[in-house]
Amino acid sequence: MNKLTLVPVMAALVSQAAGCIVHNDRDPGGGGGDDGGGGGGGEVAAISARWSLRNMLDGATTACPTGFDTVQLIALPIDANGDPVAEPSVDLFDCKARTGLSTDLVPDVYQVWLEVRSYDLATLYAQSLSQVLDVRQTDQVFSADILNDGGYFQLSWDLVGKTTNRPLDCAQVAGLDALKAISTSIADARRAYDDVLVCEDHATVTGGLLQGAYTISIGAMAGDRLLGKAATLTNKVIGGQNRVTDLGLITIPIDGL
Repeated sequence: MNKLTLVPVMAALVSQAAGCIVHNDRDPGGGGGDDGGGGGGGEVAAISARWSLRNMLDGATTACPTGFDTVQLIALPIDANGDPVAEPSVDLFDCKARTGLSTDLVPDVYQVWLEVRSYDLATLYAQSLSQVLDVRQTDQVFSADILNDGGYFQLSWDLVGKTTNRPLDCAQVAGLDALKAISTSIADARRAYDDVLVCEDHATVTGGLLQGAYTISIGAMAGDRLLGKAATLTNKVIGGQNRVTDLGLITIPIDGL
């Protein structure tokens, strides 16, 4: 079961945006060791970052890839609609430190993500999913697990009556507990990933999947009872290096409505 609040960073939100504030802490042993999670509520705030790289296939944690020794922590100020309101703050850390502390942030709400890059920042190895952090009152911790050989599906959904084709709110479907998405590997049907989705969210990113092609079924559930099922998606490909594959908007017809 995976319930992620993380969302993929849009490609337009590049870390090299003009006017961004860059702090460099890439010296050996850099990255700090402060756990964060305290303070805040003053004139400045902090975000403590932690990261790891691992394999989906065997679960092994790996060293930073050769040629990619820099991690960027990017904090983009956003408003209540998730729209940028200022240039991002960018902190640079030594990848092998696996931790870093971004300080001197204006207390605000930020969309935060990590990028693993070459030392000159010209080449991207992988980008983490992002998370919204509020540091107006309390400093926060951002943790990222970057998959070398896997990635994620992103999807959104609407419910409609199967008979009427009219849009439905989640609350209008009697007994609806959750949605379930099952992603089954085409290469190995024994490898299947279940994600339980909160209907009212209307969008999510799945848990991590091993790279490869998948068949995906998505249904509305009342306990173990199927209330309606979307058309099966076939040959949807997961890439490596933490990439996100967008499945688009899924329509789920509800039986009997």
